[in-house]
Amino acid sequence: MTGKNRSAGITVIAILALIGSALLLGIAGLMAIAMIMTPTGAANNAQFPPMFFKVFRVMLPLFYALPAVWGIVTAVGLLRLRNWARISTIVFSILLIVFGAFGMLTAMVFFLKPPPGNGLDPKALFFIGVTMAVFALVEVGIGIWWMVFFNRAKVKAQFLLQQLPFQHLGQGAAPSAIDMPYSATPPPPGLASPTDLASPPSPQIAAPNPSGRPLSISIIAWFLLVGCLFVPLNIIFHAPVTLFTKILTGWPAMLLLLVFAALNLYIGIALLKMKQAGRLIAIGYSIFGILNVLVFYFAPGGRARFARLMELQQSMFPWMQSVQANSLFQADMMPFVIIGVIFASALFLVMLYFLAAAKPAFDKAAREQVG
Repeated sequence: MTGKNRSAGITVIAILALIGSALLLGIAGLMAIAMIMTPTGAANNAQFPPMFFKVFRVMLPLFYALPAVWGIVTAVGLLRLRNWARISTIVFSILLIVFGAFGMLTAMVFFLKPPPGNGLDPKALFFIGVTMAVFALVEVGIGIWWMVFFNRAKVKAQFLLQQLPFQHLGQGAAPSAIDMPYSATPPPPGLASPTDLASPPSPQIAAPNPSGRPLSISIIAWFLLVGCLFVPLNIIFHAPVTLFTKILTGWPAMLLLLVFAALNLYIGIALLKMKQAGRLIAIGYSIFGILNVLVFYFAPGGRARFARLMELQQSMFPWMQSVQANSLFQADMMPFVIIGVIFASALFLVMLYFLAAAKPAFDKAAREQVG
């Protein structure tokens, strides 16, 4: 299948991805220039820890550059009808939905009533909140559009047919002698029966699926593997870790983070290899995640634990305490926490559903590996 067989929808999405990625790459360049031109003394004036400022100067441009490179590579793959690019776009659409959901939560802050006498125009705050909410809704809408579009049967067929043999044959073209298996010379018309003269039926070629791995399992696997990348940052900044009703700090927190990273790495690789043990451990890991979140926030003393967690997180970045103290929005954050907990629990439940539903595929893969 060549470019002329690509549907208009795929072309439009690929072009949009290229434009968006180019804009992100431009922002990454501007951020890199700004970080280079920012004097080191500015970090001391802002009470930034030197180590954080060094990491921040590198991570901020990469925060925009890495998704831009990902988008450009994926867009080129879409134009060439590569199936990995279709899967990559679905993963990116899920991230758009997640970031859009968090964007809507952030926009809700601007609808809170600020304390009187702060000199802020309530209309301006409302406009900012509406703008952020609309932008977040657009992100969610694009994510849903891409996820639904690239899961349609006709769209999937365009990518899967690219992997079939005899791709050089156009529609309706007859294969050459090299392409067709050897067959005996047909009898003369006078001696042939109607069955002999009938055109042979076209063979049905099934779309290839070498791994037999469901798309949902691939997404879960890569989601867990990408999560490993954030563990070093948490260790560097000595982030606290929650474990049911406990908040771990210091070396116990670092040890638990390393355990989580090892589990993510093992489960991700095992799921990509369609190992039944990886699926079972992933199910147990998801159940643990749900229980850990629900018990920490909703067991007796949850509000006090959340306040303590916020205090420890602010101690990682001392300037956050002064920002929080001078914030114009002194609001109760528990409603936002509850929404976040519901979202996290729903994410784990979705993972559980797809892991359970994929059991036949793992059983089939186990039989093939044994055979």
